[in-house]
Amino acid sequence: MTPALLMARNSIIYWVNAWLAPLECMFDMIESELARRGVAPDEIDYLPHTA
Repeated sequence: MTPALLMARNSIIYWVNAWLAPLECMFDMIESELARRGVAPDEIDYLPHTA
């Protein structure tokens, strides 16, 4: 049973990593664009959130 559990665990980890990879890429692109525009990461937390 242990090998089956290890295989299931590895499958879940692989699936989550594959699902999150595009989100990580998009987050990095947003961060680099903010850095290019000169917006400091701390400033973003203080911006008012308007709908």
